[in-house]
Amino acid sequence: MKSKYLYAGLAGLAIVTAVIITVQFILPMTGQNNPQKNQVAFLDFSYDEENSDLRTTLALHHINMTKPIRLSSKSDVSQYCNFLTDPAKQALVTYCTSTVLTGKQGNLGDITMVGSPEVPGLVVVALESNPVMSNYDDVKTVFSVVLNSTICQCWDKERPGGYPTLSAMVDALRDFHLNGKQPDSTTHAVALGGKHFEIELSTNTSGYLWKLLVSK
Repeated sequence: MKSKYLYAGLAGLAIVTAVIITVQFILPMTGQNNPQKNQVAFLDFSYDEENSDLRTTLALHHINMTKPIRLSSKSDVSQYCNFLTDPAKQALVTYCTSTVLTGKQGNLGDITMVGSPEVPGLVVVALESNPVMSNYDDVKTVFSVVLNSTICQCWDKERPGGYPTLSAMVDALRDFHLNGKQPDSTTHAVALGGKHFEIELSTNTSGYLWKLLVSK
């Protein structure tokens, strides 16, 4: 599998390490003529408030989210917060938090936030499904909670991609992937509420890996 649980001895929790992300909108740098071109486009919330909000809301849907593991040493960041193929952008990542999700059927995956020690620049949700996607409803619930919390509750107003609901977009990606012959499918970057998100679906030896990526 491209994603697996690694036991690092950090608070006894497991961390899911997602595959390296190559999407262009993630952690964007400012323009070449901007004197702050080496700055990350940070998100507008803190690690603590967002992890707390997500944990509270997911619990209402019977999905448990652990308290975050905080990683800040150079070695930990290099091992567990290494999501970007661009070395210049990855060098800007100096901190991350990771939380594990469990639902009615057991382990779902994790939510990782990476950026500076003050604020994140990228949220990565990595969820695993078995070959029959028996936890499909939980996948859609987690994605909906994360988008509503990290971006906005404005889907009905903006209807990105023309889809009436997030559920409809996820259904379309699932159907496209299952009917295709490629191991990976993606929505590509989708604008919503002044930010961007992307949903990816990959086939692996245990079933499927879902990823939701949120950035400025």
